[in-house]
Amino acid sequence: MKRVLNLVAVAVLIFVGVTVSNASNTIKQTDSFTIVANDDVALNNVPFQKSWTIAYGDAGKNVVVLKRSTKKGEEYLVRNEFFEVRYLNTEKGFGVRLVRNADSKVDFTINNLVLNESMMAQQSMIWSEKLSEQKALEYIADFVPALLNENYKHLLN
Repeated sequence: MKRVLNLVAVAVLIFVGVTVSNASNTIKQTDSFTIVANDDVALNNVPFQKSWTIAYGDAGKNVVVLKRSTKKGEEYLVRNEFFEVRYLNTEKGFGVRLVRNADSKVDFTINNLVLNESMMAQQSMIWSEKLSEQKALEYIADFVPALLNENYKHLLN
């Protein structure tokens, strides 16, 4: 009996350890989204400093965010299989842009159908100063759904 109790105690400790280590990857969780840090941070053999997944509701409705430093600040590539954008975070501010051709994985035609052109223009300057990484991720999670045309909102909701 004592041996069974010891095995149960070990199993509980392992479960708690795994749960705590997985929880440490969660950056932020709200009713609308969850931001989780990823280990994989490469795209087209170009290294990125960090990577996150932002989950909106169901597990299949996620976007991946890849961060890299540039001469002017930071760039956050945001994508799923149907659209992609990049957010620039520099001393001049924080705002959205289209993805450069070299970094693009989503067909241009599909990307243009999904993204709302007027919302892209409105989000070209969201904040007038450089944001912390945490705040940039929160803004991305909050603002990305507004970029989608009405017919494609289901991709995240």
